[in-house]
Amino acid sequence: MHHPALLACIGLILSWTSLLGNIPLTLEAINGPKANVTRSAAGVLEIHGPVSLTASPASQVKPGKWVLEMEVFSVGEIQKIRLIPGPPFDGSKSRPLPDIGHSEAWTRYAASVNPPKNPRVIDWQQLRIDLPISATGVLQIRNPHLRPERQGEFDVPSATSQNAAETKTLESYLNRTFDQEISHISVQSNALTIRGKISGNTEGLFLAEIPMEFILGHSKPYESLTPLPVSAGGEYTISLPRTVTRDARALDRLTSRWQLFRQTPNGYEPASHARYADDVVCRSPELPPAKVSSKKGLGGWRPSRIPDGTDEIKELGITAVTVNIFSLHQFVSLTPAPDTTPFTWQGRTYHARQEAFEKYDNTFREAEAKGLMVSTILLIDNTTTATSPEAKLLGHPDTIRNCQYAMPNVTSADGLALYGAILNLLTERWSQDHGPHGRVHHWIVHNEVDFGWVWTNAGVKSDVQYMDLYQRSMRIIHLIARQYDPNARAFITLTHHWASPGTKYGYGSKRMIDLLLQFCRAEGDFPWALAYHPYPESLFNPRTWEDKQPTFDFNTPKITPKNLEVLDAYMKLPALRYQGEVRTVHLSENGFNSKDYSPKALEDQAAGMALAWKKMQGLSSIESWQYHNWIDSRREGGLRIGLRKFPDDSQDPLGKKPIWFLYQALGTSQEDQVTAPYLKTIGISSWDEIIHHGMIR
Repeated sequence: MHHPALLACIGLILSWTSLLGNIPLTLEAINGPKANVTRSAAGVLEIHGPVSLTASPASQVKPGKWVLEMEVFSVGEIQKIRLIPGPPFDGSKSRPLPDIGHSEAWTRYAASVNPPKNPRVIDWQQLRIDLPISATGVLQIRNPHLRPERQGEFDVPSATSQNAAETKTLESYLNRTFDQEISHISVQSNALTIRGKISGNTEGLFLAEIPMEFILGHSKPYESLTPLPVSAGGEYTISLPRTVTRDARALDRLTSRWQLFRQTPNGYEPASHARYADDVVCRSPELPPAKVSSKKGLGGWRPSRIPDGTDEIKELGITAVTVNIFSLHQFVSLTPAPDTTPFTWQGRTYHARQEAFEKYDNTFREAEAKGLMVSTILLIDNTTTATSPEAKLLGHPDTIRNCQYAMPNVTSADGLALYGAILNLLTERWSQDHGPHGRVHHWIVHNEVDFGWVWTNAGVKSDVQYMDLYQRSMRIIHLIARQYDPNARAFITLTHHWASPGTKYGYGSKRMIDLLLQFCRAEGDFPWALAYHPYPESLFNPRTWEDKQPTFDFNTPKITPKNLEVLDAYMKLPALRYQGEVRTVHLSENGFNSKDYSPKALEDQAAGMALAWKKMQGLSSIESWQYHNWIDSRREGGLRIGLRKFPDDSQDPLGKKPIWFLYQALGTSQEDQVTAPYLKTIGISSWDEIIHHGMIR
């Protein structure tokens, strides 16, 4: 760690090999009395507090349109960034650069460095970048370079899209009150049964089928109309075949919506909200649900992460794990190959890649043998950087380049069919009790969707547009998985940004939950669950008891371990329940950082976990806490958030930190003894002092 006063004479150099016309940059901290600046052995620049950097190109920059590009990991949004060409660095020539958004992951940052009036003029030898990082913010930078500008890359993304309904149309639909409704839809093996009751005029009513990919407000509001047979008492029951043939394709109507329309002199007008199926026939209705003996879980698990064969699951007393499934398109090919097996879904022929499935079978078999509850996280590649036709079809077409993962393509018949084909293979294969492939119990639908701009991108979308897309993904997973497991749940996944969006591109977790409820009220409820990530206010600071933003009310900006009671209270509100029952809550990704491996940093890390555990014990809505990360990873922007040290640590590779031994003791007879020393760390005399006992509203 460098002393701030020495920054003026410290050069922190980052340079990479020039590729494809790129010019590496050397970044040098030139001032910042309130900043701490360090460089890792891997060449990553880490900055705490406001600072100015000079960027020196490794070779001559010829006239042309140039872009400053680097990878950034930013805890906290950085606004009012300025660029000054020089030397000399004349403030009158200063010009703004785009904000660096709060990311919590490595993301690409790109900005034009050319003067706006003469964009091809090079009037500098160096660039100065002024970064007004907040006192609590942390910025990491790697791979800084100049590159030629790509045509159209700085065009403002359009909020208008043919791949999403208009915001006003959605809001009007969700807020509208209809006299009629469909009360229940049941999907059997070969038929669908739709029931309801009509109030008042029963003339001219029709039942409309609306395939999931249809977009509200577009020119085709429904696929077909069926006259509605209404009894004298106003009740109706209609049975339709589950499979129909259209355009020479046999289509399963499992995922369709159904809506009442009335014939008027002006055409057919909606008479109800649309509704999805309420229940689905299951091949194994007696399949038992997952049962956990404690709330102690582990995130990102796979058996091979520790090479010596240590049974970490048994040693730590783990009862639940999450498993990431990256690149969801990997399971299916659009064309045959020697290692694929053909199958059909929605009248289309696909080709299953058996090797892709077998890679996961061992993980799920071993998890089942250990009695673990397994939740998978389904991740879809960014379509703008994908190369395979399957990946490009599977991801949403409005996805932008600067994101980690994409929303599925749920408003395209072909995209939705591919998505459904993959989900059907996964859920059928891994929904067997003691079957040959292992078992998955729950399905976490993508990652941190309130921060969807980074983690589940669908381009520029309002919150209600985004939720309209996302809830379709939740619905299709729910409907397909319930064919094979009556207990499977689709989980919405959210960050600790609660009533505050956290960034201009965020939506806020509370807003996402409230919008999902609004869609459920309109189109039929289903037993979705919550996968929440209540990290401390700053991912770098494990001393969550010092968090400033958490409050004990429903409008708290953040929910962190400090105020977990708010999440529990909110999920227990009557409006949040499913058929009177509190929805399942998993804290599916959470951990505490140790800024280094010093005794004090490791003590603070363990104290944060002790506090969170003591909070959770009295919160009945929370079924499981999956600790992230099991092992420190070099790919997490300098965080040391694991229970174990880096695998390549020079002094103690994979070493067990104090938090490992704490986590082992939690939920056992040793818990009180092992947690007691951390009372002093937090500054309390008993654990009851951290529990909130007042009203939350």
